[in-house]
Amino acid sequence: MELTDENYKTIIKNSEQPVFIDFYSPNCTPCQLLKKLIDEKLEKYGKENGVKVVKCNVNENPKLSEAFKIKSIPFTIVVMPDEKLKYPDIGLRNETYYFDLIDKLAGKGSFFSRLFT
Repeated sequence: MELTDENYKTIIKNSEQPVFIDFYSPNCTPCQLLKKLIDEKLEKYGKENGVKVVKCNVNENPKLSEAFKIKSIPFTIVVMPDEKLKYPDIGLRNETYYFDLIDKLAGKGSFFSRLFT
């Protein structure tokens, strides 16, 4: 799902679940790798676990980029239902990091802790 300056209130302000946001640019290679992961896996995994996963093009959404003080991309952050910001991160991480973060937001243990319980 694409987050924009126009739909911010609908997607984030009125959300009763955590919202994972990926700020990206189309001409950024690491951004495109993360965007592909979101499109192919994370969006569906988040939905299954009660976490909205959205992406925001910094070039097309200057108000959001300014509001979140985006200086480097890819930049990810989570907005909680009480609108507190958590887990800000700059750069591309491995796939496991993002799945573990969604698990944490969903109240699950890590992948490895689920294996051994």
